[in-house]
Amino acid sequence: MTSPPVGLQQTIRFGEDFELDVRLRRLRRGSHVLKLERIPLEMLVLFLEHPEEVVTRDEIVARVWGSGVFLDTDNSIRGAIRKLRHVLKDDAEAPRFIQTVTGQGYRFIAPIIPAKEESFPDSPKPKTAETAAVVAPLQPYPRISWRLGAALLMIVLSAALLVRVVLVRRNTALASGIGEARIMVGVTPVRNLSSEPGQEYLADGLTDEILTQLGQLNPERLGVVKWVSSPLPSAAGFVQDSKPSPQYVMEGSVRREHERARVSVRLMRVSNATILWSDSFDRNVGDVLALQSEIAQRIGRALQIQVLPQKVRKPKSQEVVEAYLRGRFEMSREDKVPDGARVYLERAIALDPSYAPAYAGLADFYRKRAIEQDFGSDSAWRLAAQYAAQALALDDDSSETHVALAQIKLMHDWDWRAGRQHALRALQLNPSSPDAHAVYARYLTIAGNLTDAINQREQAVALDPFRSDLRDELFIQQYFARDYQAIAAKSQRVLQEDPNSLSAHASLCVCLTHLQLFREAVTECSKELALEGHEDWVSAYVDQYRKHGFEVANSWRARKQLDETLKAQDPDFWDLANAYVLAGKREQAMEILFRGLPSHEPGLLQIRVDPDFDAIRDHPRYTELVARIGFPAE
Repeated sequence: MTSPPVGLQQTIRFGEDFELDVRLRRLRRGSHVLKLERIPLEMLVLFLEHPEEVVTRDEIVARVWGSGVFLDTDNSIRGAIRKLRHVLKDDAEAPRFIQTVTGQGYRFIAPIIPAKEESFPDSPKPKTAETAAVVAPLQPYPRISWRLGAALLMIVLSAALLVRVVLVRRNTALASGIGEARIMVGVTPVRNLSSEPGQEYLADGLTDEILTQLGQLNPERLGVVKWVSSPLPSAAGFVQDSKPSPQYVMEGSVRREHERARVSVRLMRVSNATILWSDSFDRNVGDVLALQSEIAQRIGRALQIQVLPQKVRKPKSQEVVEAYLRGRFEMSREDKVPDGARVYLERAIALDPSYAPAYAGLADFYRKRAIEQDFGSDSAWRLAAQYAAQALALDDDSSETHVALAQIKLMHDWDWRAGRQHALRALQLNPSSPDAHAVYARYLTIAGNLTDAINQREQAVALDPFRSDLRDELFIQQYFARDYQAIAAKSQRVLQEDPNSLSAHASLCVCLTHLQLFREAVTECSKELALEGHEDWVSAYVDQYRKHGFEVANSWRARKQLDETLKAQDPDFWDLANAYVLAGKREQAMEILFRGLPSHEPGLLQIRVDPDFDAIRDHPRYTELVARIGFPAE
């Protein structure tokens, strides 16, 4: 492959009736959308960029996986080619699309149909008196009333004026820099310099608030990410490919002394470490959240960005701000939401019943509590909806509130239309909010649009690579999309930093199984069992594999894990359903799944996309289950 990539149009047609939407990464044949995993789809795009040329295996690896892949890429490439040929109805022996070039790679040989060009009539020849006499009877002009003629003239003049105005504005925008690419600012976590202990919540709260305020400043011109200059060890495998490079970085610190706080901020240009603006502010603790709006506007002016009108956030008392920030901090640092978070948020509302962020915080608290509780969670969902509605009534321009409402509408109410509207409103209010991208990805997953859902998850991780929950959700999203190779590669990178990562070994166990790399899968599954505390199972599991093969050994392990799940006093709904499926007990699995319908169990919303449930999709009651859920169509 020697020539540079062919510039692909947004939609490219090839073969007889295949059509690839390059932007959406969506393949169609006629009116039917064809299902194709990410890896074979990316290979197809690569082939279309270099038609009739040999694309080597090394070039495929560099494009699709990148460096640092430790799996058998030759087998993976061959597997992806098989899937691509299957979708294209191609024959390796008599190829019409993909030709194997032995010892080198592959060549795309199908004809690419050029985009339809608009046809123009031949230029008219100058009319002579003679030709005019001949032409006039053949092309008579229709009679037009003077009013209609005047109206048409006004339309033409208006259109000409509009074109001129647009051109003037365009030239003005280019001259002033308004038409330039979107500026990216990285916000590093605010450093806590306080001499008083336990002030991390204040620094975390200021970081989140400046991210929110900057994100809403002018979304079309300014993008904001939570920034760290060096990769996070625990996130190395998940963010390095999607991490953006900001042109500017904002650094800040807070030093608290009793009821006063000094907030120091500086904005730097990354390319040459030039400080564009810096300042320090002394405020009462209750005023520091309102201060972030002022800081955001100062940064906007320093970057010569037009600041859109914003609601002025009134300063609150020290007690209200501290209670709110402590509540949010408590919720963010533990997997299971602690009751202390609720106490702090309720205290903020008791001190100031008009404080909308605290209501949104309580909505999130009760949503998470409802998910933890499984059965009997109706009261928690009701409280979540109640607090979200109160937050909306107090402030309908809060991205945080619309995210909370979207989560409730999607996960419990199963009101797809309202959930989608709130998710899109949250994105409109703050495109730099990772939670807004995450909740819209949830809607897209429910609707079955996994390609766009992954895109939203990747954006969420890029905006805040510190959050492990966002990385975990991206991981799960890629699993739903059956992108096992990508997950395995990322898990390998995580294990380089943390060889005893349970989640990485577990993901490799599952993905290598799907990739049919059984010997490697047994090794990873054994490590997973040991890390879970089942070292006594490992030798028997390996023995099953050696004597009877992988399927028998995998079934043995699944039954052991089902027994372990059933020992729990109150087993998790989804864990139990999953364990029954993997153990091959389809009837019991269906019974559990139907039991989740009355309470709108959130786990049911992934039933169509979760590979673990492939085994029950031919069950007679599966269609009924899907129909009763009533999934949306995207």
